[in-house]
Amino acid sequence: MQTLLPDRPQLISGALGGPFVIYACTPLRNALTLGSQDRFSGARLLLRKVFRGGPSAGWTGGGAPAVVACPQFLALGPIYHTLNKGLRQAMGVQDSGHRLLPAGIASMGAALCETCLTFGSQSRNAQMAYNNSFVAYSSVAEGERTMVPLNKPTQMWGVGAAPMLLRNALSAGSVRVMSPWLQERLALPSFGPAGKAVFCDVCCSVSVCTLTAPAHQLFNFMATTPHARSLPSQERWLLARDFVYKQYFQQLPRKSPFDAPTYSWRVTGIAARDYGMRTVYVTSVFTIYMSIERSFCAMMR
Repeated sequence: MQTLLPDRPQLISGALGGPFVIYACTPLRNALTLGSQDRFSGARLLLRKVFRGGPSAGWTGGGAPAVVACPQFLALGPIYHTLNKGLRQAMGVQDSGHRLLPAGIASMGAALCETCLTFGSQSRNAQMAYNNSFVAYSSVAEGERTMVPLNKPTQMWGVGAAPMLLRNALSAGSVRVMSPWLQERLALPSFGPAGKAVFCDVCCSVSVCTLTAPAHQLFNFMATTPHARSLPSQERWLLARDFVYKQYFQQLPRKSPFDAPTYSWRVTGIAARDYGMRTVYVTSVFTIYMSIERSFCAMMR
């Protein structure tokens, strides 16, 4: 069992690099949260709304995710490596090359662990950002928006956890499954091993954002909609479906004002906004963290 334990550099990078990256990127994360409830503002205006109340307001709610980031990045890094090593041994993989199946299963396991660890803190972060920018410092008439009750940081599951799990699984898979596979097949001698790894991380993270951006915004929307937690499961599913339609697809003209709204497959400009903001956030978090992890591994091995 000792051989399955994570290496010391991976433990240290998860314990130190994770909290630093998560807290530093709080304003970007909060801007995405506001975007899930605002289909009209561009990225620049959302970032301005994040700082309503002063410069420190941009980091509203960032403390809880930063505290939980230590076990979060232990799930993303060392726990992934532990699962991957165990699966490779169980499948009889002898060589050191990348294998998609054990890496994919290990990514799913790490994503589930990460979701249970961070759901409470990240949903609370989203709720605090919403309450600050859209209620306490709202530009609409007083009383039109109500405060969202805050989740406990230790809460492991709740409204919005399913899209969060999907987001985490896709994000982890992009850098743990897709990126190593691409690195083995891409010839970039001028980049060097570290440069090629970072390049592949960025490419895979950006490509998967087409799926993680809607999942992330659905999580934010469900966490910051006051009445969502009191709805029956079927009505909650309809609320989630309506959010995806209204946020990302263009509505077709109605023949009658009494007709139910229908949507085409043409995406809205908000899809590009959310994709761009999610891309900036994901590439910042994962590439900075992966660079920290590789640096510790290079120094301590």
